[in-house]
Amino acid sequence: MTPLTDQESKRLIRYHGQSLRLLQDAVDQIRQGRWLRCEDLLWGSLTLAVKGVALSRGEHLTDQQALREYTERLGQEHRDRKIRDAFAKLASFSDTVEQVRESRRRSDQLVAVLEDVSGAVERLWEMLRLADPANDPLNDSLEAWLERYGNLLDGGRFDR
Repeated sequence: MTPLTDQESKRLIRYHGQSLRLLQDAVDQIRQGRWLRCEDLLWGSLTLAVKGVALSRGEHLTDQQALREYTERLGQEHRDRKIRDAFAKLASFSDTVEQVRESRRRSDQLVAVLEDVSGAVERLWEMLRLADPANDPLNDSLEAWLERYGNLLDGGRFDR
């Protein structure tokens, strides 16, 4: 595997931070009962995590189908059901929302999907450990990441 360029490293760090932020926002939205907004945020978080793994391996995913297939392959490689089934779980999220609204299901099933997808996102990011954990920006918590790289969200420069 060839090392990442500076631009790719910056993109990977940006994907990581945005993915974690979207995941946290999804948790906040489900707490507020905004289930469809939660779904959108989960899609974004999962997509960025998959793209991050692909980028770290020098692979480029061009469309949604490629993302789905790559995720399934990663899940099979790592024997991880949460990763393998993440897209399928999210694809049925809106149907589950409708069933909850019609009172045929309990909302805790939505929380279970959130937990499965967030577990998949976390496991995907765990695949990207650098040689020196002390200098690995992917080890940062969301709060530490925002403190370190928050200026990137506003179009600022990447300063390490």
